[in-house]
Amino acid sequence: MDKRVLSTAFRERFRQLVDAEKENLPRFLSDTGIDRSALSQFLDPKHDRLPRAETLRRIAETSGVSVDWLLCLENAQQGRLEMTPSSQLESEAGTDGKAPLDQWHLEAAGHKLRYVPSTLPDMLSLSDVTPEERDATDARGGGVENVLKGVDLDDRDIEIAMPLQTLQDLSAGSGLWRDTSRDIRIRQLRHMAQLCAASYPSVRLHLYDGSKIFSAPFTVFGRMRAAVYLGDAYLSLTSVDQIKFFTKRFDHLVRQSVVAPDTVHETLNGLAQRVA
Repeated sequence: MDKRVLSTAFRERFRQLVDAEKENLPRFLSDTGIDRSALSQFLDPKHDRLPRAETLRRIAETSGVSVDWLLCLENAQQGRLEMTPSSQLESEAGTDGKAPLDQWHLEAAGHKLRYVPSTLPDMLSLSDVTPEERDATDARGGGVENVLKGVDLDDRDIEIAMPLQTLQDLSAGSGLWRDTSRDIRIRQLRHMAQLCAASYPSVRLHLYDGSKIFSAPFTVFGRMRAAVYLGDAYLSLTSVDQIKFFTKRFDHLVRQSVVAPDTVHETLNGLAQRVA
């Protein structure tokens, strides 16, 4: 392919990435090793400059795309994530009775936790539901993972991203909560509102529009591991590329949020007042 054609193709794809990183451009440039002068040349139609192979690789890794996509050799933005020995299935509860989550938390102690829950975040669930109430109904909508159980909120930087529609279903008593009592649903929403307000900014809950974007439940434990929740097991990923992919995926959910963490308690209290 002619270099001018290739550089034009790269420039168009690269501009998309730069536009998506406007709010975090200094970090993007630092992660990719690109200075301001090179950035200007890569984006200038008057230049036919292409990055070196190593820079192309760093752009792809930082952005969660493939080198082929950057050069318009394929249309799928995300490259193929190959399953390697760094990927393995872990039972929710080990044969020795210990949960892998306990070890993963120890590994990532002091590091940021990014969490996309399957329904409601376990840390934000009610703690005062009586045994009788819990037998009759589950305020979290059924059997779900306990990623944040026992986590000290004062010792961790925790970001959570989930669909606004999950909370709307809770308020309306629909979906997973069709058999949940009105009292429990109100208490659950108010409890979440109180905890989100009191724990901010250590705990930040982002709500995105689930009708426009979908995500499977997963957790990123600092830079050590990403774990995708499968029901009774986790797909544990430990390669640098895999962890970066899920970190970028989480950051994308955050950028798509329709309710910000500093006001999410107001939304939760509003939903509690409208409980059907």
